[in-house]
Amino acid sequence: MSVDVTVENTLLKRKLAAYEKILKEKERDPLTDLYSRQRFFEETRELLDKNSKKKFVFLRFDINRFQLINSFFGLKEGDKLLQYLAFKIKQFALIFQTYIIGRIEGDVFGMCCQLAGHIDVFNAMLQRAVEEFISGYRSDYELSISVGIYVIEHNDMALEDIYSKAILAAKKCKERTTGPCFVLYDKKLSEAVMKNQRITNQMHAALNEKQFEVVLQPKCDLKTGELVGAEALTRWNHPEEGVVPPSEFIPVFEKNGFISRFDEYVWTSACAYIRSWLDKGNCAVPVSVNVSRCDLRNPALPDKFKELLARYNIPAHYLHLEITENAYAEDAKHIAEAVQRLKDAGLHIEMDDFGTAYSSLNMLNEIPIDTLKLDIGFVRNYKKGRGKDIILAFIIKLAKALELSVIAEGIETEEQAAHLLSLGCENGQGYYFSKPISKKEFDIFAAKRPKRSASEVSAS
Repeated sequence: MSVDVTVENTLLKRKLAAYEKILKEKERDPLTDLYSRQRFFEETRELLDKNSKKKFVFLRFDINRFQLINSFFGLKEGDKLLQYLAFKIKQFALIFQTYIIGRIEGDVFGMCCQLAGHIDVFNAMLQRAVEEFISGYRSDYELSISVGIYVIEHNDMALEDIYSKAILAAKKCKERTTGPCFVLYDKKLSEAVMKNQRITNQMHAALNEKQFEVVLQPKCDLKTGELVGAEALTRWNHPEEGVVPPSEFIPVFEKNGFISRFDEYVWTSACAYIRSWLDKGNCAVPVSVNVSRCDLRNPALPDKFKELLARYNIPAHYLHLEITENAYAEDAKHIAEAVQRLKDAGLHIEMDDFGTAYSSLNMLNEIPIDTLKLDIGFVRNYKKGRGKDIILAFIIKLAKALELSVIAEGIETEEQAAHLLSLGCENGQGYYFSKPISKKEFDIFAAKRPKRSASEVSAS
């Protein structure tokens, strides 16, 4: 009988030990030994409830491009990186009197700690800690981290609300290419997110109801003043909010994938404008339209333009395609192939915003373009020192050697126009000539100016 009891006790102890092990595994992340997601949030809730009069800050850590690190270096190396980050977060947390740390999911970690001093001091300490983390690991990883910070307004807030605000801040941080590794949540960030959501909710109806107006900004010869073309731009005539500038809705469209449908609407409108000029016997000028990175990934893009030109019976040299320089920088080989197919279809290609941070002079040799469009920064900053002028003169000279035409955007004064002309730039656009105007206003503008035909512009 006693033997049976002993055996039962032994089995019971083993079951209890196994159960405790299961509980512990649920409470702790086995890789980093930090709290698991559930336990982290439970402990955070308890911490806030027990310290209702103290101020706390919530942080969400996220390794940028972690999946690429896993893919290139392997899962074991990825695990080592996660363990290293967990260790560094622990080190940072030790600075504070009270804290909770946990691994929320994958490469995402959470931390809640007491905020004793000013938030600016806290941010400075965080920036140093992250810089030490990055510099202390393998240099070939090109590590970067996004940290979303939320200063908890009142400790009885729902954890879901606290965490969602930290997520918004972290997402904003990921959009940055320079600056601090963190973003502090504030009401402006929340308002921006809500505005972006409103744009997303309304964009399909706005397009169907023709709330988007395609306007034209003239391009002129800097020497003769002749009208040489126009750029098709858009404004959103919102029935409630008035005119919404493209700087507010275009980035949203690029993120949510609506940009391709929107661009096609602009291309179609531009072709309709050109057709109307040809039908009236006016001297039609080329119209430049924007082509996004998303558009360039579509293998059917050349056929789409061929169909548009055929539908409106327009020669290809009337339609110019503007492709931003950073689109080339993202995937130069693929973009070069896509642009070559557009060139083969007879379309004129312009590299827009040349001279931004993505610049590579080698692009001019690799990408089959016809026109170089100088970034507005060259126009605005030419008085700030000879350095800009030397670079600008060199770029214009190089473009000429490669038989490319050059146009500058953002010209606002006669002095700027004259200076660019002296450096060899032939054409320009900007408020000095005209702001973006409606099709009707453009026709009036064109009637008062000498014009160069589309074939002459394409040949120049």
